[in-house]
Amino acid sequence: MTDQEIRDYRRALRQFQRLVGAQMKSCSCSVSLPQCLILLELDEHGQMTMSQLAAALRLDHSTLSRTIEGLVRSKLVARLRDESDRRLVWVRLTDHGAATCAEIHRQNDAYCASVLDNIPPSKRTNVLQAFETLVHAYIEHEKTD
Repeated sequence: MTDQEIRDYRRALRQFQRLVGAQMKSCSCSVSLPQCLILLELDEHGQMTMSQLAAALRLDHSTLSRTIEGLVRSKLVARLRDESDRRLVWVRLTDHGAATCAEIHRQNDAYCASVLDNIPPSKRTNVLQAFETLVHAYIEHEKTD
C-alpha cells in the first residue's frame, strides 16, 4: 500500500466520520451524542453492568457515570444495584428510554435508507460487505494492540 493510498483512505474516513457524526447529532431526540450511543447500546443488548457498558463503548468509568447520571435524571435509564453483589451496578432502559430509542431508530433508518438509495441497487451488497469487512478489520486490529 502506498503512502498516497493511506492518506486517501484517512481523508475519506475523516469525511465519513464528520458526515455520520453530524447526522447522529441531528437525530438525537434531545439527547447528546454520547447519551444516544449509550441508549442504542442498551437497546441492542438489554440490561448491562456499568463495566460491560464502559467496555462496549470504550469509555472510562467516570465519563460513563456522568453521562448515565444525566440519562437517569431524564428518566431514560434506570440504575439498579445487584442483589447478590452490591459492587455491580446494572443499567437498563426505562419505558421512556425505549420510546426514545425507537424514535432514534426511526429517524436514523429513514436517513440511512435515503443514503442507500443513492447507491445503485446492483452495488449495495458490495458496499455493505465492504463496510462489514472494514469494521471487522478495525476489531481485529484492536485485538492486537
